[in-house]
Amino acid sequence: MREQNETSRNNNSEPTVVTHTLKPMRFEDILDTTFSLYRKHFWLFLGLVSFSVLSELGSHLLVDFSEFFFQRSLLLGIATILITVTLSIIGMGGIVIGSAATYLGENVTIHSVLQRTIDRFWQLLGCFLLWCLVIGVLTVTIIGIPFAIYLAVRWGFFLGTILFEKPMISIALKRSSELVREMWWRMFGMFLAILLLSTMVHAIIEISIGLVLIATNLVSEIDFIDVFEWGLLSTSFANSTPLFHAIFTVIHLVVHAISFPIWIIGVTLLYFNQRIRKEGVDIEMQSQQPNTDESAAL
Repeated sequence: MREQNETSRNNNSEPTVVTHTLKPMRFEDILDTTFSLYRKHFWLFLGLVSFSVLSELGSHLLVDFSEFFFQRSLLLGIATILITVTLSIIGMGGIVIGSAATYLGENVTIHSVLQRTIDRFWQLLGCFLLWCLVIGVLTVTIIGIPFAIYLAVRWGFFLGTILFEKPMISIALKRSSELVREMWWRMFGMFLAILLLSTMVHAIIEISIGLVLIATNLVSEIDFIDVFEWGLLSTSFANSTPLFHAIFTVIHLVVHAISFPIWIIGVTLLYFNQRIRKEGVDIEMQSQQPNTDESAAL
């Protein structure tokens, strides 16, 4: 891989690119880089994750008011589902592109990242729905859970392949499988570790907040067991009043905004790491090349 060090800017609306040599990373290096990027570009990721937060809010509304949405106002329920899925796709795709851009040294904005995400929205949506359909069907059959886990890992890089390699949907899943091939157990372990890390960050923050609320006697309807179940399993409080249910929902959304980017950034870095290890290609040039044709839109 050639070492490069150049900065280019065509106009004020285009990203500044500072390329550098990318080398294979150990897992601990991936984690370190994940938190480093998150810390340095916190406001970028906070702006991008807001779409995922709104999607999470939509999911809570659908669950909490399911009778209203699906019995009294079916059209509103369907519209809420569509909006929720759309926001989820934009949020995930935006964080993936933001992660790659900051990793590759681009000086991007939330606006430019969202434009690049929306350009691939329909491909992202199709791949996301196919992934959810296959994994979901296998999971609900119980006996298909091992196959669901197997395919979830094989197809774990579909966001990266769709956004950076821009293939058709079926080819995107195949490309992801190629990156995982002969390394399934290693990828399974890394995916799981990143997921657990993100989940534990979320749980620790939520449990800490819940314990503070209990210790200060601000809530009397819940106990320590309720707080731990809420933090670890994201269960709702059966005995809480509507007011405190709303408060804990807001807390959950805020904590989600903090913890969710960790998962997406980590998987994105793992995607690039796999391409470097397995293909030895100049990721910088391949990733930036498609953007040159779209520079006017950015």
